Amino acid sequence: MVLAATALIVVGATAIALAVARREEPPPPVVLANSLVRIDPKTMKPTKVVPIGDAPDIVVAAGGFLWVTHHVLRDFDSGALRNAGDRTLTRVDPSTGDVKVLGGGLAPCGLTADPSGDVWVANCYASGSGPSANVQRINASTLKFGPTYPVPGGKGFYRGLAYGGGSLWVSGVAGTARTLTQVNPRTGAERSIRLADPPWPLAWSEGYGDLWMSNFTVGTVSRLHAATGVVETVGGVATQPAGLVVDGAAVWVSDWARPRLVRLRAVGASKPETVSLPVRNHSAGVWSAAGAGAVWATTPRDGTLWRIDPKTNHATRIAIPHLPTYVTVGANGELWLTVRAG
Repeated sequence: MVLAATALIVVGATAIALAVARREEPPPPVVLANSLVRIDPKTMKPTKVVPIGDAPDIVVAAGGFLWVTHHVLRDFDSGALRNAGDRTLTRVDPSTGDVKVLGGGLAPCGLTADPSGDVWVANCYASGSGPSANVQRINASTLKFGPTYPVPGGKGFYRGLAYGGGSLWVSGVAGTARTLTQVNPRTGAERSIRLADPPWPLAWSEGYGDLWMSNFTVGTVSRLHAATGVVETVGGVATQPAGLVVDGAAVWVSDWARPRLVRLRAVGASKPETVSLPVRNHSAGVWSAAGAGAVWATTPRDGTLWRIDPKTNHATRIAIPHLPTYVTVGANGELWLTVRAG
């Protein structure tokens, strides 16, 4: 009887402790429009919300910070580039939520990390505004502007920018030029590479020394082997291939026109493998990232973040208020998401 009573007391105490722990566990933060949101990749729930400026989009992790552009991603036919002073760059400290806004003549249309932890910004300016298109390095810690190198310009609002193999790779603005510019980040020396199709988004495959390019306007994806200059193109990949993610031996291509991702092999011959996303709004648009054991995709107009299991290609829906726009995986495996106002 004594043992039974003791057991009941222990069980009762444990139940009370669990109940108290549940009551004391804070609810997840409310996702706000125009914010940067941290998502726990295990629970798939928000754990931090940082309000930032209007229309955040591209987010890159570098130097222990998160870097966010604004007013870059738009519909392809949304008009000419504007200089309204709102295309700024925001640096967010993920541990404290501290926000620093950089202006000073920046007009971001592309963003990528440097191996040092700094970031490179591609600046695109409206015609007749004075400055010319360039790429510019920003010190992650001091926020001081580093080397600035001129690059070919254009009339659009987005250009692909990637770092790989010791070079910066810059696509034409809004995929209008059939050229790729290779920039030496130390000297600014440039090499122009003629291509069959106009590239747009870019991604570097570190394991194979290849640059992957989405040819948005023609529905193909190309791979440039940097050491040899050989370019191979995979046809019939997507209607409008947009964002690219290299994840080991796989390359994931987002389709801007249809709710799907397309999986390719990072090396050798590749047959496109489609992963459809069961969206409710079929004009959702797709951007993606890889890390924390999964591939992640956003469909902004559908209000959804997706977790794709790379082993099974199964897609799990995570509802996000407003417009979940761009996603990246931080240095510690946490997921970060920009959310625009709907």
